[in-house]
Amino acid sequence: MFGGGNFGNDASLEAMLAFLREARPDAEIICICVDPVAIGTTHGIATVSISHKPASSGAAALLNRLTLGSIGRLANWARAIRTVGRCDLMIVPGTATLNDFRSGPFGTPYGLFRWAAAARLCRVPFCFVSTGAGPIGRPLSRWMLRRAARWAQYRSFRDQESKDFLSSLGIDTSTDPIYPDLVFRLPVPDRPANPAETSAEGPSGARTIAVGVMSYYGREKARDPALYQTYLVRMGGFILDQLRQGRRVRLLIGETVDREAVRDIGKMAAAEGFPLAHAAPGDLDPAAPERGVLFAEPIGSLHDIMRQLHDADILVATRFHNVVCALKLGLPTISVGYEAKNDAVMAAAGMAQFCHFIEDVDPVRLSEQAACLMRLRNEFTSLIRDRVDGFRAGLAAQEAMLSAQIV
Repeated sequence: MFGGGNFGNDASLEAMLAFLREARPDAEIICICVDPVAIGTTHGIATVSISHKPASSGAAALLNRLTLGSIGRLANWARAIRTVGRCDLMIVPGTATLNDFRSGPFGTPYGLFRWAAAARLCRVPFCFVSTGAGPIGRPLSRWMLRRAARWAQYRSFRDQESKDFLSSLGIDTSTDPIYPDLVFRLPVPDRPANPAETSAEGPSGARTIAVGVMSYYGREKARDPALYQTYLVRMGGFILDQLRQGRRVRLLIGETVDREAVRDIGKMAAAEGFPLAHAAPGDLDPAAPERGVLFAEPIGSLHDIMRQLHDADILVATRFHNVVCALKLGLPTISVGYEAKNDAVMAAAGMAQFCHFIEDVDPVRLSEQAACLMRLRNEFTSLIRDRVDGFRAGLAAQEAMLSAQIV
């Protein structure tokens, strides 16, 4: 799903490209993705669309309609086999690939199955590197993704939960290693030369809370507006509580679709007298000490998120890679997640007690935990940085193995 608007997915690709360019600078790289133009332009590599859209008019379009789309599907199989046949190796880097979140069987599961099958037909080694797995709700999706995973010559998982899930599908994962998420490999942007002042507020010295929001409509492809409204009310309640205490709240996103949640929370806050400012901290009007400020800046990548987190004291976030970004910076974090991946990375970072499930999160408990993290910020930062150093060492070990045995 590279180029599809999810910053964590694209960062996983970026991390793998950095490794491949170091390990095999002579290699030609072809990226299979949803937006070949964006990915090709950003990274300077050859690209292929994961699926070619059939013609919308003319004889070919008519024939495709008469065959209920069979002609288009056969053409995509031929493209996949032709592309993979040129390759020596196929790698699926990071992300929650073995998953059907907000997708029917003929969305991402079928796309991965087709390309994995093409690699098998062409006898090209196929690898999952630090992948995430599960849950998979639909039987047909499970059938396709189980086969794609079984065909892999190499599999590593980013957490024990993913490995256990694949094992529950009847795949022998006993020799498959666990390594951290690939995004922990990316460099941390430098702190701004003149960071915004974070003057003390109470004994903790904390003043700015970053909140990563998500346009969450449930796991299913069909959107559930009630889930979204409940999430907005609860996260909005927490944000308003922080604003009323005089804190600055920075809103973050992890995917382009999350701009909807930023807009709606902005409306909710404005109705309570806290208008959303689309500005950098240095451009904000000075606020009275007792009055909070809600603000957001444009975000187009995880690098933007990490730069913006430099002025935060803690993070409360839903998106997995928002959480990863904060941990990379040693930032005390509260997770409001919708899958086990958030809980797994938080536990690995020593922050298991600060995990919430998105559909029953309690804004009062969030506020209590935020106060705890701000009060003990230095202690948690030290703990997280020690754990993240271990994550980077783990990824370096995987790269050494990949260089020696795979690439």
